[in-house]
Amino acid sequence: MGWLTMSRFHMGGHKTAKDYLDAQFTYSREADGTIKGLKVLASSCPQNRTYYAAAQVMIDGVGKEVFAIVCKVMWNPKSKSGEHFGYKDSAPLRR
Repeated sequence: MGWLTMSRFHMGGHKTAKDYLDAQFTYSREADGTIKGLKVLASSCPQNRTYYAAAQVMIDGVGKEVFAIVCKVMWNPKSKSGEHFGYKDSAPLRR
């Protein structure tokens, strides 16, 4: 998959790459009377280079399987091109 880049001013008020990605990967949506989503249980982004997280699938508020998320991160708050932040995820691994 390709890089998703943006200006730090378009990060929805999140100050760091970790905060932004935590918010992106924590969500819930209602469909057909069922609330499904993800919850980030723990995460880190050492030196703003790689984001690591443990996420749990949530269905109607009940935790289900837990899996890992890894994203390559580009963090350059002084970028003159306006691409201050970017991340690249990969396709999920299937068993």
